[in-house]
Amino acid sequence: MMLVLALFIASLANAAPGLLPFKLPCSSISGTPCLCPPNTQYNESTTTAYIGAAASDVEALTNDYFSVSWAGFNLVTVQGPDNFPGLSIRDLNITTAVGNYIFSERLVFRFVFPDGSFEQRSEQRGVIPYLLGNGSFSGHWHALKSDRIFENETLVRFTRYFCQTGNPIDFAAFDQIALSNVTSALAAAGKLNGVSTDPVSAQHF
Repeated sequence: MMLVLALFIASLANAAPGLLPFKLPCSSISGTPCLCPPNTQYNESTTTAYIGAAASDVEALTNDYFSVSWAGFNLVTVQGPDNFPGLSIRDLNITTAVGNYIFSERLVFRFVFPDGSFEQRSEQRGVIPYLLGNGSFSGHWHALKSDRIFENETLVRFTRYFCQTGNPIDFAAFDQIALSNVTSALAAAGKLNGVSTDPVSAQHF
């Protein structure tokens, strides 16, 4: 019964943000905004771009969970089968304003639509204390979503919410580079046949 109630509350938080009179602890099902652990702050970031290519071509490039070179990330190790929610785990080496860290992430949701649109969601595994000083990366939940607009127009969006001490990671900068890389890679492959836009971000610290 308690599990049913928890899942019902979580579904309300996701379906209608702001409807609940209280915030849930941040998680992959908490909805936003949510409560971060003590000594960390809640942050949000979203970055969007139109890619002048078929949704299926964007999906083929960006929706392989263990393939992250297009985004400019350094993949260290992987665990489990690729593209399998709950079992696919990847470790990334990421440079922040407070040093280099290995971030372990788990795939929690992945779905591809018949038209090539897709959604992929991940979560950080465990708390990562800062190497120097007080503070931590205490949680990070993000989604990569791609929607077919027209034959050669695809809308791609990163959405993130996270708990960290201070602001040592500029996710908007990361995601703008990643989406620019998508445009460049598809252009080099001769698959850019529509109009692309520069990435645009909205980030709240």
